[in-house]
This record gives sequence, C-alpha cells and structure tokens, in this order.
Amino acid sequence: MKMTGLTRDAVNACLLNRIPFVLYALPGEDDFKFYASPVGKSGRSEAFADPAADCFFINFFDNDEPYTPGLSFTMDAASLLSYCEGEPAPQPLAEIRPRIPSTFRASYHDAFSRIIPRLKAEGGKVVLSRHRTILTTVMPVNVAEDFFSLTDTTFRYMAYTPETGLWIGSTPELLLESDSRSREVRTMALAGTRPSDDDTPWDDKNIYEQSLVTDFIAETLKKEGLDVTVDDLSERRFINIKHLCTEITARGADDIPALMSELSPTPAVAGYPRDEAIEEISRYETHRRNCYGGYVGVRTGGDYHAYVNLRCCFMAPVVLMDSQFGWLCNLYAGGGIVAASKEEEEWNETGAKTAALASILLGRDSSTGHEGPELNSQTVRFVDSPMEF
Repeated sequence: MKMTGLTRDAVNACLLNRIPFVLYALPGEDDFKFYASPVGKSGRSEAFADPAADCFFINFFDNDEPYTPGLSFTMDAASLLSYCEGEPAPQPLAEIRPRIPSTFRASYHDAFSRIIPRLKAEGGKVVLSRHRTILTTVMPVNVAEDFFSLTDTTFRYMAYTPETGLWIGSTPELLLESDSRSREVRTMALAGTRPSDDDTPWDDKNIYEQSLVTDFIAETLKKEGLDVTVDDLSERRFINIKHLCTEITARGADDIPALMSELSPTPAVAGYPRDEAIEEISRYETHRRNCYGGYVGVRTGGDYHAYVNLRCCFMAPVVLMDSQFGWLCNLYAGGGIVAASKEEEEWNETGAKTAALASILLGRDSSTGHEGPELNSQTVRFVDSPMEF
C-alpha cells in the first residue's frame, strides 16, 4: 500500500499542528481514507458528539471514560491542507504519553507467579500483557505505510486525538459489526496463539482459552435479548502467528454503542471471570494499557465497524540528550494465562505478537531505532509537537 502525496502531507500537517485525524482501511480494502476534525470550543475530540455523523472512535481498555474519543469526518486531506494554510486554531496537548522503560522481565515473572496459584485453584483465565518501548527515527506516516502493507485482512488505522495521543494499529479481531437495516451484528471470539506455520492439532490449553471467550460473547449477546448463532471453530492468520477463531452472529440489536461497551473488554484481552481478571490486571501489571485492548473503529452510513485494539503502538515525539529527534513507541501484547500456562512460552508469545511492528521501527540492522535500558527519563525528553524541534 502506497499513500498519495496529498495524504502524506495531510497526516504530517495534523501531527505538526496536533489536529485530530484518522487514516484507516477496513479488512479486504486497499483504499485508505483520511479525515480530520480540529478541536472546537469544547476542548474535546469526541466520536459521537453528532449522533448521526460518520465518525472514527477509539476507547480505553478501562472502558470508563465519560465519553468516547474520536472525530467526525469533517475534513478530507485537501480541506485539511487548505485549513492549515491559514492560522489553525491552537489545539490542546495530548493528555497521556508513552511509558519510557519497557516491562521488565522480573516484573512479568512476579505478576505471572501471583496469578497462577488462583487459576490452579479456581480455573479461569487472566490476560497478562507487557509493552516494549522502542525509540525510532522513522516518521509515523512511513511506519504506517510499511506496517499496513504486510496484510489487508485487518482493520488498519493511524489516529491522533488529544485524549489518546497517536496510535497505529493493524488488528485482526472484530468486536462488533452492525447492519442497521437487518438489525444483525457480527462478532468473533479470537484466542489461542501459535506460529503461523504450525499445523499440528491445537492443544487443550488453547482450546480451553478459546472456549472461555466464545461462551462469554454468546452469553452476553443472549442476555441482551438477541438471537445468537455460533459457527464452527476455525483459524485466523496474522502475518507470523495464527489464532483460533469462532465467528458469531446475532439478530435484534438496536443500541450498538451500548452493546460494544457490554462486550469490551472481552476475555480475549482481559480474562474470565472478567471482573476478577480486570482487578488482577490492575493490581499486577506495571503499566497502564491506555487504548490497548479497548476498541477502535468507524461508523459509516449508520453502521458500526468496531475492532479490538491489538497489534498496536502508542507514539509521541521526543528529543534525546544528543538533540536527536525521534518517536518513542510503546508496543503492547498480551497472552491468556490459564492454569496450564508456562511462563517462558507466554513471554515469548508476546514477543511474537510485537515482532512485525518492532522490525519496522527498529530496521533490519537497528539503524532506525533502538530499545534498552539507555531509554530513561534522563536521556529522553518529550516535546509537544515535531514543530518544537
């Protein structure tokens, strides 16, 4: 996928001026759409401010914000560039920033060791995540172009709002897709992970993990009074890995945003029982997930296309002490921990899930980026915009 010069210029103009924007493509599409919408007097970049407008939305894993961040499709690339030729209104600063150190191996070990005893005693699942911090000199628009070119089977997006900061993702997991005419929704349970070239039978651990997610989604939809159909188990590939997948359809849906909130976060990214799993995630993980594991998507023509925010990174502009400009990135990945889980396998699984994006940020010979203990608050200084450098 190659972006047009007009789109590139529009993305970079938004980054320079901190203007909320989205660049996205739905699965199976190679036509990337760009929209932007400057923040108005409210100071908010709110997805559903206009209940009828086409929009982009992105929420947090906690699913407890007072409104869903996002933007209405106000300006296309040409309109945005014309707007920026004048004197764009000052835009609010991003409210959150990436975490500088990566998750320590010892911290992951401590969390895993505390979670396993309860799972062995009571059963269930907890999705334990970590993040890798990478400093890159590759501009975000180039990161997106290279990352999105790896597959067209995912929801691919790059977006900025002041509430969320800048995110890039390519997610294979559908949370909810609606058809307003038929009142039908589609979703999927996606869990279990292994290398894409492994064709041996799936083990009991992964099948059990998948069943927890499938049962939760089906029961949640039934509790909302929907007529639910669960398809047979299949596989879904994502570049170097693959997952177990169960597609689910339901009929009779009306309030789609409420239904998305009921489903999110699913056990695929939180665990089961969900409330216990979320409590343990909050207690034992050493980082905040921010938008990782939340949902992201678009509403077009009255229909919703929402995806679980996976295979994603959170970026912000920084300057190193040697005055080199770059982008600090948090890459997130998690694995479902059950009683039969082995710590080293789970740690390696999270590495596999971040490998494709990390290779783009780092470059083949680490010439475009690096990660390690030298990235700390003494060596990295955040800036509010590339304009500062």
